[in-house]
Amino acid sequence: MIRVAGPEDAAALDAFLRPHAATSMFLRGNLAAHGIGVSDHTNATTFYLDEEPGQITAVVGCTNGGFLMCQAPGAASGFWMACAEALQGRRLIGMTGVPEQIAALAAALGFGAADFRVQDVEPLYALSLADLPDLRVPDLSLRRPRPEEAGWLAGWFDGYHRETGMGMLDGVDGAIAAQRFIDKADARVMEIGREVCAMSALNARTTDMVQVGGVYVPPEHRGRGHGGRIVALYLAEMRAEGIREAILFAASPIAAHAYEAIGFRRIGSYQIALLEEPVVVGAAA
Repeated sequence: MIRVAGPEDAAALDAFLRPHAATSMFLRGNLAAHGIGVSDHTNATTFYLDEEPGQITAVVGCTNGGFLMCQAPGAASGFWMACAEALQGRRLIGMTGVPEQIAALAAALGFGAADFRVQDVEPLYALSLADLPDLRVPDLSLRRPRPEEAGWLAGWFDGYHRETGMGMLDGVDGAIAAQRFIDKADARVMEIGREVCAMSALNARTTDMVQVGGVYVPPEHRGRGHGGRIVALYLAEMRAEGIREAILFAASPIAAHAYEAIGFRRIGSYQIALLEEPVVVGAAA
C-alpha cells in the first residue's frame, strides 16, 4: 500500500506538501535541508508514501533521530496500519502533526496515553511577512550566539525545558542543547545595549516559509515585550532574504499573546507528542 520515497520523488513530494504548508514544515524543512537519500544527519528523513495513479496522497516521515511527522488528510485506517508495518524496527522518540492524524498514527502503533510524557496540542499561528510590524528600537540588535556563552545558555535551556515540559528529545540536557544552539546557523540572541535578553531560532525553513521555534525570555527580562520583539526582528531579517510567510505554535497563553501582538493569527492546532522512553517498533515488550 505504501512505499519508501526515492530521490526522484522530491519534487512531487514537495508539491503534495505545499498546499498543507502550515502543518508540514518539519517534513518540508527536512526535505529541503537533507533531500531524500543516504544521510547520517539526525533530521534526515525516510518518507513513506501512499499514492493514487500519478499523485501522492499521504506521507509519514521518520527522521534518523526517531521522530515521526505526517501529512495524510483524509487517510483511512489502512494507511496508518501500513505505516506501522513499514516502521517495524525503527526506534521512535516522538511524533508531531495535525492532532487527528497523530491520534490515528499513535493508535496504529499501539501507543496509549501512558506511553507519552508530553501530548501537547498547541495553537498554530501564521503571519504574512508583508504585514510584519517594525519593532526596531535604539540599541536593539540580533546576532549569532558565541561559543563562550555556552554556560549561561545552558541555564536558559534548562529553564525553557522546565517551563514548557518539553525537554530536549532523547534526554539531551541544557548543556548539549546550548552547544547545538551555538552551532546552529539559524540561532539568534537579542541584545539591548550589551545585555542579552532573549533567544530564538528557526526549526524549519524552505525557500519561501519559515517556522519559528525555541523562543525564550529569561524571567528577569519578561514583561517588556521581548518575546514578540525578537521574533519580529528575526522575521524582518528573513523577509530581506526573500521569505514571505512564517508559522509557529504557541506553548502558553502568554506566548500566544506576544505573537498576536506582532500580527500572528491563529489558523488551527498542532500536536507535539514525546514518548516516555524510546520505543523500537515491533520489539517485544
